[in-house]
Amino acid sequence: MDIAPLRADRPPYFSADVVLSVDADGRSQVSVSITLSYTELQWVKLTGGFGAGAEFAVVFQPRGPGRSYGDAWVRRIAVPSFETTRSPNAVILERKTFSPPPGSYDLRISAEDLDSQEESSASQRITVPDHSRVPVGFADLELGVADSAGTFTPVPTRRLGMNVALLAARAVLFDRRPGNWPRRYSFRHRIRDDHGEELLGGVEEVTLQHSADPVVIRPAKPDLFLGTYVFEVELAEGQSKWRVERSFEVEESGPPRGKEFERMLEPLAYIAEAGEIEALRALAPEQQTRGWEEFWRRRDPTPETARNEAMLEFFRRVHYAEEHFQGYGPGWRSDMGHVYIKYGPPDQVESRPATAQTAPLEIWYYNRPYRRLVFEDREGFGRYVLRTGVVD
Repeated sequence: MDIAPLRADRPPYFSADVVLSVDADGRSQVSVSITLSYTELQWVKLTGGFGAGAEFAVVFQPRGPGRSYGDAWVRRIAVPSFETTRSPNAVILERKTFSPPPGSYDLRISAEDLDSQEESSASQRITVPDHSRVPVGFADLELGVADSAGTFTPVPTRRLGMNVALLAARAVLFDRRPGNWPRRYSFRHRIRDDHGEELLGGVEEVTLQHSADPVVIRPAKPDLFLGTYVFEVELAEGQSKWRVERSFEVEESGPPRGKEFERMLEPLAYIAEAGEIEALRALAPEQQTRGWEEFWRRRDPTPETARNEAMLEFFRRVHYAEEHFQGYGPGWRSDMGHVYIKYGPPDQVESRPATAQTAPLEIWYYNRPYRRLVFEDREGFGRYVLRTGVVD
């Protein structure tokens, strides 16, 4: 079962990844990894730096009679400079493993900023399986990155950027069948896009010393572009197959290639000159990477650094539009997606319910320069269209 990452509904915003696993004896476990960005915390001045703190809680409330399980703990941190507190890559990463009995639970995860006293939470109904009755099977995949030495680091958000080149999965296979150890297995792995098409695949030959020993699987050259994907691992022996999968997102990437290059020219046209898009569209496949890089080099606000903030902001807007706006295709093709990618998030949003004469309205205001854009839900299904039909 692929449990989607949990995300807080208000500040401090955090994300949590829940992995159903097994211990060395084959008993069910639940691992919870929580990511909280430094930018979500209120920092106080300390001697020689800045400090912040957060309290985390994880509670498993059974769906029927019985006791609850979980834990609460505090994490305090100190950094030498204020710049560190604003770093988008600096996070608190907490990981805890719990052993609730098999059954159905309401899982609640919360985080409280100890200085601002703001608290947020996220909930999910989960079922902890009884692995003791299953002779062979997989625990949930855990996604992350692995360095050249094979050291695995989980990414609880399951959102990858340029580090997608280091994509890896940690798999746990339990095998209670009689016989001696060690045992050799052949794991087939695949990466599929959101249409189910296999993009990458391979076979990993692995020797395990014991049941439930973790295995780190790294696909060859996972050069993936912006989008949603599924990492799948399968074990096949004769007529029997065991499979586990985990979804993830790529929200920042290098140059698109092939079909993705053609696909990305459409949202790129929202911010580019018509002549630029025509020039990119006319490029031969072997020239597309260079053309893409030159396009963004001209827009790089800090060419002296490795990060191109303009390109990253474009990716962020496309990703946000894909997730939040409905249309008759990708979210970035909707009118709201078009406006969001072109102008960014509005400074103010006004919602007006339907009346006898008008459909539901959503009005976006931009202050610099002033713009007022009116969207209406003409069909009542949440597909808002721009009233004028034109984005200037």
